[in-house]
Amino acid sequence: MKSFFTGCFLLVAFCSSAQTFPKKFVDSLTTIALSKKSNHPLVLNRDSALQVLWQSNSIEERLKIFYDIVAYSDFITPEKSLYYHQLILEGAQKRNDKVLEASVLAELGFITSRNGNTAEGLKMLYKSLELAETTGNPQALGIVYNNLGNCYPNNMQLSKNYYTKALENSRKGNDYLFTCYNLGHVARMLNNEQKNDSALLLYIECYRLAVDKNLEAAIPIYLLRLSDFDKRENRLQYYQQASKMPYAVRNAEMKSGINFRKAVYYLDRKKMDSAFFFANALSNHAIAANLTAQMNALLLMVRYYRALPDTDSTLSYLERYYTLKDSLFGNKVVEQAQSMAYNDMQRQKELAAEKAAFQNRMILYFLGAAAIFLMGLALIFWRTKNREKIAKNLLQQQKDKLELTLYKLKSTQSQLIQSEKMASLGELTAGIAHEIQNPLNFVNNFSEVNKELVDELQQELKAGKIDEAIEISNDIKVNEEKINHHGKRADAIVKGMLQHSSNGSGKKEPTNINALADEYLSLAYHGLRAKDKSFNATMKTDFDESIGNVNTVPQDIGRVILNLITNAFYVVDEKKKDRAENYEPTVSVSTKKYNGIVEIKISDNGNGIPQKILDKIFQPFFTTKPTGQGTGLGLSLSYDIVKAHGGELKVETKEREGATFVIQLPV
Repeated sequence: MKSFFTGCFLLVAFCSSAQTFPKKFVDSLTTIALSKKSNHPLVLNRDSALQVLWQSNSIEERLKIFYDIVAYSDFITPEKSLYYHQLILEGAQKRNDKVLEASVLAELGFITSRNGNTAEGLKMLYKSLELAETTGNPQALGIVYNNLGNCYPNNMQLSKNYYTKALENSRKGNDYLFTCYNLGHVARMLNNEQKNDSALLLYIECYRLAVDKNLEAAIPIYLLRLSDFDKRENRLQYYQQASKMPYAVRNAEMKSGINFRKAVYYLDRKKMDSAFFFANALSNHAIAANLTAQMNALLLMVRYYRALPDTDSTLSYLERYYTLKDSLFGNKVVEQAQSMAYNDMQRQKELAAEKAAFQNRMILYFLGAAAIFLMGLALIFWRTKNREKIAKNLLQQQKDKLELTLYKLKSTQSQLIQSEKMASLGELTAGIAHEIQNPLNFVNNFSEVNKELVDELQQELKAGKIDEAIEISNDIKVNEEKINHHGKRADAIVKGMLQHSSNGSGKKEPTNINALADEYLSLAYHGLRAKDKSFNATMKTDFDESIGNVNTVPQDIGRVILNLITNAFYVVDEKKKDRAENYEPTVSVSTKKYNGIVEIKISDNGNGIPQKILDKIFQPFFTTKPTGQGTGLGLSLSYDIVKAHGGELKVETKEREGATFVIQLPV
């Protein structure tokens, strides 16, 4: 987030004025960089560092230690650096560390190219690229592509392509140092294309990243790059700051870069003594450095003697400069590179031909072995198919037997379900017979009374007693209303019986749950009384009047309630027959509405359900009743009906104290 706001600040600054240089921002970063102390000692013990290198399990750590050893800031000579490059390369090859091998080979290729052997250096670099690609390690790929870009200074398009790939891989591998380097390369190319504002933005990003991550080798480099964008009179300040950085204090090559810029600064101001001092310091370092450094030193001396002017010295340095440049970038070097590339291509062709011949021989051996193997497979396949055929026949026979058994089982199950329904209907019919007898008795009795009252009415009319006749007619009318009331009651009972015995439409309709529960409690009780005159039990009800109507299939929910109440009456009667002392058989039915759920509870004070069979009671065909008294389908069907309504059927029980079945239906 911090880097995002920084980028936005810089972008706004450049949009407002392309010439505005954010010096305060750069100065604040420089202050931070100077405040950070280096973690490195002034002189690195390379033997100890090598031990740590080979003991490390992290490739990132090994690469960091490698760069510390070969490019450390304590005036290591080029020869000694190459020695350690070669030593680490051999160690990586011995340990089959392809990532480290590719990275070291890339650095050797770049050093070789900078020292005049361009063809050999490129050959090493492309070999390192092949190695890095086989590993797929983004950090190694970033290093290789970066060094390849450095080797094509005269082919800007190719260099830019390599730097772009290098930046992508360095970011992917979280390699901050090479991310910084590659951002700087892209910025340099933008600067060459006269896209100065974009280049400056990238250089500032490089410098910020270098300071944030304390990248000692990158901090002075990008401080010098930023100096090119500030006013000329401010540039010496940047050179002085860069020379104080820990890396510049210890590194001769970095010191030479700063000296080069100081010499140019003083040349521009015609301060020849100071210019010569720094140019001479650069030349002394270049003698022991690479050919590129020597070229820069010679070019600086040419500029110095041109400013004097000293024609002889200028020509002398200019001659040496072009001779060295020709040795690095001349036609002979290009021809040598092409020749070496051609020889390498021929060698690759020979290797490819040998490899192809070897592969052909291996193919012949493989085909022979494959033919034998296929014959063996064919034999095994034939035997397997034969066994599979026999197994299929046996399996088909078993399948036919199972299908027949399943058919018989389903047929038996259908018969049992029908038997359960008929048993439920029998319980209901007995209760209805008892219930319907009461209204019929009323109808018969009031009919007889009315018959007598009609005779009295006729007598009173004949006698002319109008008032008495009117009073008798009022009594007849009251009796007729009672006859009508009990007739409707009998009609309702019959309709309820027909609804229960029929399959119904299966469609949900608004149902008064309280009335349904009360009706089936009464019917179940009288049904059992009709079968056994000695049966008696206390019935308790507690109905929530706020429930109202609930969408259900009334025939199905009625069957569930009837089944659970009948079971409750059965268990309390059984407990009573066991002659339990001071025992009063009680069955309670209650309803309640809460949280969008209607709950119906049927409780008894029987013996409860033993824990060992509690998980079996809803299984089909499981029953605790004696043989012939139950199908074992009542609770199973009840469970399925409640589930089909989107509800739950649960049981709560305590042994010797009773059980409670809970029906929960969504409103």
